[in-house]
Amino acid sequence: MAARRDDPARAVAARAKLTRHLIAEGAIRDERVAAAFQRVPRHLFVPRVPLRVAYADDVVLMKRDAEGMVISSVSQPSIIAVMLEQAAIRPGDHVLEIGSGGYNAALLRELTGPAGRVTTADIDPDVVGRAREGLTCAGYDDVRVLQADGEFGVPGDAPYDRIVVTVTAWDIPPAWVDQLRPGGRIVVPLRLGGQTRSIAFEEVEGHLESSSAVMCGFVNMQGAGAHPDDDVPELAVWEGAELSVQAHRVGAELPPGFHLVRRHHTFTVRRLAGAGS
Repeated sequence: MAARRDDPARAVAARAKLTRHLIAEGAIRDERVAAAFQRVPRHLFVPRVPLRVAYADDVVLMKRDAEGMVISSVSQPSIIAVMLEQAAIRPGDHVLEIGSGGYNAALLRELTGPAGRVTTADIDPDVVGRAREGLTCAGYDDVRVLQADGEFGVPGDAPYDRIVVTVTAWDIPPAWVDQLRPGGRIVVPLRLGGQTRSIAFEEVEGHLESSSAVMCGFVNMQGAGAHPDDDVPELAVWEGAELSVQAHRVGAELPPGFHLVRRHHTFTVRRLAGAGS
């Protein structure tokens, strides 16, 4: 017999089971992330599916475009957990989420604590409405939900300690860097060399350094930052130990030991000290 969606005890048990699974799989290592997963009612953000689906470690597809392409989903809990670990949200942080849906924003709100703030933005008005409804229903109505093109961030709420992107991007728009506090962190699913990796970048003395990368999959970014899969260039110009890639044209694989440096809307990959050739 399927668990009823309106049965609080069963929902709590389902959250606990999912959290134990994520810990066992190594997706969750931080006790604060585990506590957030225990508290946030995921089923309120995925209406019209049974509890067993809402709390499975799987993506829930929410919307398709006219051609049948998935353009909105509630992401797989294991990759959400990994990205939250990469983001290392601290109590009191101000966080911008690009690509909404509500569930991840609620987790972010748990991690920022009472002194923190979360702004979540999506270009799709249907997604924005669903996110706002879910957050209100789940008790996170202090999360600011906006309809906006994520390519440009949300300058009115900047600066941010953390920017967490939950759609596949082909570059790091200058607006994200401009809206990040010194020493802040951007976690973004970046399409490089035909593969998507969730990469954590830290701002270090005016440039971005990658600190971790994990294979993942997300729906594609829409709006000004959209690029069809067949229009992602493999542009790479080697200059000694440097690989220069123009902003909005990132498509080259980054060799191990390299990081991105922003220079007047151009991102340059420089070899870190001790990195191999």
